[in-house]
Amino acid sequence: MLDLEDIRFSIADQEILKGISAAFSPQRIHGVVGPNGSGKSSLLKNICRVWRPDSGTVRIHGRDARTFSRRELSRTVTLVPQDTSVAFPVTVLELVSMGRNPHLGRFRSMRREDREIVARALAETGTRDLRERSVTELSGGERQLAVIARALATEASLILLDEPTSDLDIHHGLTIMELLVSLKEKGKTILVSMHDINLARRYCDTVTIMREGGLFFTGKPEEAFSRENIRQVFHVDVQEIRADSRSFLYFSHDSPG
Repeated sequence: MLDLEDIRFSIADQEILKGISAAFSPQRIHGVVGPNGSGKSSLLKNICRVWRPDSGTVRIHGRDARTFSRRELSRTVTLVPQDTSVAFPVTVLELVSMGRNPHLGRFRSMRREDREIVARALAETGTRDLRERSVTELSGGERQLAVIARALATEASLILLDEPTSDLDIHHGLTIMELLVSLKEKGKTILVSMHDINLARRYCDTVTIMREGGLFFTGKPEEAFSRENIRQVFHVDVQEIRADSRSFLYFSHDSPG
């Protein structure tokens, strides 16, 4: 579905991505974790060509992303950014309808099929009852769901999300992760950058750990979040706490020595 070959990217002579090579299978939730400044957001932006790699190749469905037109790429991959604020007062329905723009010809209005796709995106994200509300009036969780609905309206097969749960309460955070599971079951491939390791451990099929712009580890969550990996990347200690049939990770600062 997605292959990265030696992706390098710099800003003002500072190397941000240092030769990232990885392969991501279709119809999976792939978590991308790492400390602040490790390159998670930059990686997502380079995949969808918001930013262009200095070197290396991004392949989507086996095709070099550089050969896609902007409109074609927008129909194939979509990014839900970390900052979902909207500076102008549009309704949720208007915002989600913008997701159809890559499919519309110049000066062409939405057809019945487009309106049905928008309605389905609203229903899948639970935002149908918000469709007449101004986006500027929504809570953070509601706005995040509306922006995800816009991404669904593009019908892109690859969805990138940058820290979608970072500023949300527990209810909306779980709602979004469960939504991602349902989208995976409907055939979407999802890359999601995260800080919450317990959420990544619970919901992701694979985990990619980044450190200082490089790839530290890629594999199953239970292997990714080993005690040694956590210590090396995040400089904290970790213990697994079991309760009933589930477990979670508890973090603490390394003790001296």
